[in-house]
This record gives sequence, structure tokens and C-alpha cells, in this order.
Amino acid sequence: MNFAKWISFSFVIIFIYIIWQIKQILLLVLTAIVFVLILSIFVKKLVNLGIKRNYAVLLAILSVFIIITLFILLVVPSLLSQFEELFTLLPQGINKLISELNKIKDYLSPDFNNSLPNLNDLLIQFQPFFNSLLQKGFNVIFGFFGALLSGLLLLALTFMILAEPLPYKQGFIRLFPNFYRPRINTILDRSKNELEEWLADTFIKIISVIILSFFSLLILQVPVVSAQALLAGILAFTPYIGPSISVISPMAIAFLSSWWKPWLVLIIYIAIYQIIDRIIIPKLRNNRVMLIPANVIIGEVIFANFFGLLGLFLALPLIIISQIVIEEILIKDIFDHW
Repeated sequence: MNFAKWISFSFVIIFIYIIWQIKQILLLVLTAIVFVLILSIFVKKLVNLGIKRNYAVLLAILSVFIIITLFILLVVPSLLSQFEELFTLLPQGINKLISELNKIKDYLSPDFNNSLPNLNDLLIQFQPFFNSLLQKGFNVIFGFFGALLSGLLLLALTFMILAEPLPYKQGFIRLFPNFYRPRINTILDRSKNELEEWLADTFIKIISVIILSFFSLLILQVPVVSAQALLAGILAFTPYIGPSISVISPMAIAFLSSWWKPWLVLIIYIAIYQIIDRIIIPKLRNNRVMLIPANVIIGEVIFANFFGLLGLFLALPLIIISQIVIEEILIKDIFDHW
């Protein structure tokens, strides 16, 4: 390897190291880009109605502030009381759930029973992982910039990119050699299209989960319906892991009233996600981003481990971008030419 190649290799290593050191800022930028894509869908609808883009962007920003203000004034107070009740009932329900599962273990054979892990030991073993996940997530959101500064920075990035997206895109493309810039532009366009398709699917899923879980829990007379439905909708943003976590709360609280109700809640939640994935979204959406479930789960674990709670929240867009980069750059531009 000659001197020029050594210098190039050294610059690549330094660049990767710098990227890793500022990964928290890059995650914040990616969060802003996700918000920009959400708002850009609304902006496109307004532009199609004949409103100029500048006015459409301003109207979208004002709508965000109005929705946030109304949500804080009208919805948050009642939700806070429900979440307070939820956090009071949840530990009681989990203890009841553990005691019921231990009763089931008593009916099993001693040899099989001894081979099963102890639930309390499992909770103790998982506790460091959850603490690490929360700590990493909150370090990104609160510890790095501070709660107020990070929120303001996120809003500023979102609105600046939404107002003039082209200079940021062109600036990113210019970081690459001239001969490769058309390919980077193609990859960025594909990434944008697939992220928009994913956001549309996710928006339908979140709304459907909130509505269906709300009425299901209401019919079953499970307490704190609104808080649990909203929590299920938020967790639906992260597939597989989110829905698995969302069913724990209603099951645990349902155990406080009867032994059969939690299992019905589990069946209903499974049915809700099957109906959404197999009926509702296919009926409403023709172009869907197809991801292999195993890749999604592995990606969620990897990004959560490296980036914490925010990495888990952004796992799907990171997986989509990674998949496009691997297909377009690694496979098409490198491996296919060997």
C-alpha cells in the first residue's frame, strides 16, 4: 500500500471515529428528518390544494403549535391522572401475574419445573439491561443538551430543513466525489420515498391500535383505558418489541379483577395487530416497505444496545436506511462489479 492509500485509509478511520463520537447529534438530526417527512406529507397535501409552498410550510408549523398547545391544555391533565393510576396498579398487577404463573408451575412435574427459570431471577437479570437502555436514551435527550435545549434544537432543525430542504440535500451530496454524486442523489431519493411510505403505514397502524385497543379494553372493563390505549399506540411505532411490551400492562391490571380476563386481553391484542397488518393496511396502502421480520428484530436490538431508548425509537428508519445503503452501495456498486 503506497503513501496516498495510507493517507486515504487514515482519513476514513478518522471520519468513522468522528461519526461515532457525534452519534448522539446525528440521532437528533435523524429524528428531525423523520419529523420533516411527517410534516412534508401535510405540506404536499396543501400544495396540491393550490397553496404556495412557503404558505403551506408556515401553515404546517402553525398547525403543529396549535395541536401541541391544545393537547397540553385539554388532553394532558386527564392523561396524567390516568397514568398516575396506571403506575399505581401496574406493580400490583405484575405481582399478581407472577403469583398466578407460579401457581401454574406448581402443577407441573418437579423435573420440568426445575428446568424452568425463576421469574424473579429473570426480572433481576433484565433490570440492568432496562436501566442501561433508559440511561442511554435519557443521556441523548436530557444529559447531552439538556431537556430544553435538545427540544428547541430538534424543533429548530425540523423547521429549518422543512422550510428549505434542497440546500441541506445538496450540501450532503457534495461530501462525496463528483463522479458518485448522481448515485448518492438516487439513493437519497429512494430513502426519502421509502421512509415516507413507512411513515404512512406507521401512522395508520398507530391510529388503528389506539382505537381498537381503546374499545377492546373498554368492553372488557379494564381500568385506565385511555392511558393504556395511548401507550399501545406509541409503542406500535416500534414493531414486534413495542407491541410485546404494550400487552404487559393491560394483562397485569386485568389480573386484579379476574383470572381469565388477561388471557382474553392477550388474544385480543394479537388479533388487533393481525387485523391491522393483514387487512387494514393492505386495504389502504398499495406501496408498502417490506422488511424481513428477523432483520427488524435484530436491528432493534443492535440499535437499542448502541444508542439506547432513542435508538430503539428510531430503529425502523435506521434499518430502512441501512438496507438501502447495503443494496445500492455495497451490493450494486461494489460486489456486483467484482
